[in-house]
Amino acid sequence: MKADVQYNDFVGTAAADISDFLGSKYGDALESFAKFFKVDSNRFKIIGISIYGTENFYISLLCVDKKRSSEQKEHIVSMSIEVENEKEVLNFLFKRLHIVLHSRFDKKYPNLEYDEEVRYEDFHE
Repeated sequence: MKADVQYNDFVGTAAADISDFLGSKYGDALESFAKFFKVDSNRFKIIGISIYGTENFYISLLCVDKKRSSEQKEHIVSMSIEVENEKEVLNFLFKRLHIVLHSRFDKKYPNLEYDEEVRYEDFHE
């Protein structure tokens, strides 16, 4: 599963560290989100998390529905989660979140690392 928006002008990667609160209480694996949101683990196995939007964003847990799966095919669902305070949910779930985006047509730079980190203020007034 890949992130996808209407035009996909930019594509990239993301990485995150679980928040200290969730990690210490539920562990540092995907299952911690399922435990926190009290997902029925007898029926659903969490395999990912999706965060979509900007000002009005929503969170979905990507899960295998064990009841609707068969030996031939796992039935995967995107389970939307209601959040009370959208502004603070990222801080609550993640200690660190890093998103890197490049032009969708760029085949060169997504595979390279930068040589140096500089500050904007050092080059602009």
